[in-house]
Amino acid sequence: MKLQQNVEAHQKLDMQYLKRIKLTNWKSVQNQTIELKHLNVIVGANGAGKSNLISLFKMLNEMFAHEPGFRNYVGKSGGADSLLHLGKKNSPTAEMELTFQAENGLTTYFASWAAAAGDSLIFTNERIEFLRDGFSSPVVKELGAGHTESNLIDAVTDDDITCKVALQFLRRCRLFHFHDTSENASVRHSSDLRHDRFLFPNADNLATILLLFQKRYPALFNRVTQTVRQMIPAFHSFLLEPSRLDHNRIDLRWFQRGSDYELGAHQLSDGSIRFMALATLLSQPEEMLPLLIALDEPELGLHPSALEILAGLAKAASNDCQLILATQSPVFLDHFSPEDVLIADMHEGRSKFERLDEGQLSGWLEQYSLGEVWEKNVVGGGPY
Repeated sequence: MKLQQNVEAHQKLDMQYLKRIKLTNWKSVQNQTIELKHLNVIVGANGAGKSNLISLFKMLNEMFAHEPGFRNYVGKSGGADSLLHLGKKNSPTAEMELTFQAENGLTTYFASWAAAAGDSLIFTNERIEFLRDGFSSPVVKELGAGHTESNLIDAVTDDDITCKVALQFLRRCRLFHFHDTSENASVRHSSDLRHDRFLFPNADNLATILLLFQKRYPALFNRVTQTVRQMIPAFHSFLLEPSRLDHNRIDLRWFQRGSDYELGAHQLSDGSIRFMALATLLSQPEEMLPLLIALDEPELGLHPSALEILAGLAKAASNDCQLILATQSPVFLDHFSPEDVLIADMHEGRSKFERLDEGQLSGWLEQYSLGEVWEKNVVGGGPY
């Protein structure tokens, strides 16, 4: 029965997911086509390009959330010279092509840019293509050239299903980053109870989402609570109530084992609060999950025993949502299969991403774990 449920879940995900990324002259990637699966774990040395690929989703989040999203992203990233491969002198233009598997065909978003005055980037082409199953020619929607922000949002109308579906896909690819857990981080302060549609990229509405789980999805809430107990021995339960001073806000409060003294988010370690955010993100009900979750080094600050739990959460979530995880942890890597893994390497100043072939590793995997094989630089992705 469980096997049948897993098959049905993956068949459902097969209908909508990011199938392919093609990049030209983008950051450290000169020319690369990356085929994606439901679960994708990227490993490689520092500077191999893992974060450059993951940052693509940060750009999408800003491009299609508000304006001037793309211009802001270019400016905050150091300008066109930092985004174009080896600088605008060597690569005056860049291209991106994202192909999504839709329920009845392939939807592709294409954008190309050129360096412009003020170290900015302008669109030299932007278009949507939809190739319906069984057809040889796609429907093409040209979105123009010469603009500094995407024209896709303005192109969406009630009658234009092609652009509407493409925008929905792009907006549902989300990068989450829980690295800031300092004492001033927003996740340690009260959150707005009205922000309960989905977990924010920095988890600053974590308490709000946990309260939603408690009220609407009690089984999920209990699962998150039990998962956190496994990771944090002192933790017993959450205390989730609106603030007595402002009923529109809520603090992340909790009890430790054997005590009825209320503790706050400032009494959690960095790793503990980060793990709470990860467990909540990966345990969301299907209707709250994005199409794609991207995480850069989710293992940071976590005890090695927590990585097995985290990997289990990721694999379970991949039944309903596509995942891209970038890591440098051999212990975390041990909990995945070779076919889940993309190796990031730097060759002559260019990032290369290649999926592992389990058949080629069979001899090694008889004696070593996958993480050990990677550490020995058998499959590449090492610092030398």
